[in-house]
Amino acid sequence: MSSKIQKPLFREYIIASDLLKGFPVEIISPRIPHFHFLLAFASEDYVEDPNTKKKLGKGNFRATWDVKKFSPESIRNLKSEYGAKVVISLGGRGTDFPFNPQDKEIWIDNAKKSLQHIITEQYKGPFGTVIDGIDINYEYIESSEEDFAHCIGKVIDYLKTLISVVSIAPSNLSFPITRSCSRLNQTVLTGSTTRFSTDPNDKGNISLEVFIEGALQLISSASLSGIFVSDAQSSLDSEPSHYVEGKAQKLLTESD
Repeated sequence: MSSKIQKPLFREYIIASDLLKGFPVEIISPRIPHFHFLLAFASEDYVEDPNTKKKLGKGNFRATWDVKKFSPESIRNLKSEYGAKVVISLGGRGTDFPFNPQDKEIWIDNAKKSLQHIITEQYKGPFGTVIDGIDINYEYIESSEEDFAHCIGKVIDYLKTLISVVSIAPSNLSFPITRSCSRLNQTVLTGSTTRFSTDPNDKGNISLEVFIEGALQLISSASLSGIFVSDAQSSLDSEPSHYVEGKAQKLLTESD
C-alpha cells in the first residue's frame, strides 16, 4: 500500500448478543488507536398513522441491548484495560424503525429526555457517564431532509455536554446534520468510511472480496478513515470467528 491512514478508526456493532458473554475484547488490535463498540439499538416507540398506516415516531428511546451484560461496570473495565470507547447507536434496521416523527418538536423534547436518561442514569459511572457518544443509524428515513437535520441537530446540541463523539451512518442526509453541528466541540465522524456486515441476512449485499478490494482502493488514494463491521455476534458464529474484524484492522494499520 502506498498511503498510510492517520489515526485509523475501527468500529464494531453489537446488535444481537445471545452468544456473546460480553464485549468481544479479543478482537481489539493494539495497533488501532481508535476502537469503538457500538451498542445497537436505542430505538424509539411508534404509533400508526390511521390514514397512511405508516409508523410515526414519538422520540421516546430505550435500550434494546442486554443492559446487564453490557453494564456500566463492564464498560469501565473495558476502558481501563483496552482504552476502547462505547457509543450508543440510535435508530434501527428495517421498516419497523423508520425516522418519521409524529410531531417534530414533541419528538425532539422526548428524545432529549429519554437519551439523557440512558446516558446519565442507566450508564452512570463514579465520574459521570461511561458512554462516549451517539451514532445516528436509521436505515429508513421517511421525513424530509430538513426535518431530519433539524431534529437530530437539536438533540445533538442538547447532549453536547454529555458526549464527546457523534457519528452518522452513511446517508445522503449526513451533510446537513454535520453542518448544523459544526459549532459543537464534539468529534463529528464523517469522511470516507466503509462498512461490512457479517449478518447472514445481508450476505447478498456485498461479498468480502469486493469489500476488501474497495477498502484497498480507498487506502491507496488516502481517502479511507475507518471501517465499521456489523455485527459482533454474527462474526462470532462465522468460520473462522471474527475473521473480518481481524482482516479489517490489518488493512487499516497496513500490517498485512
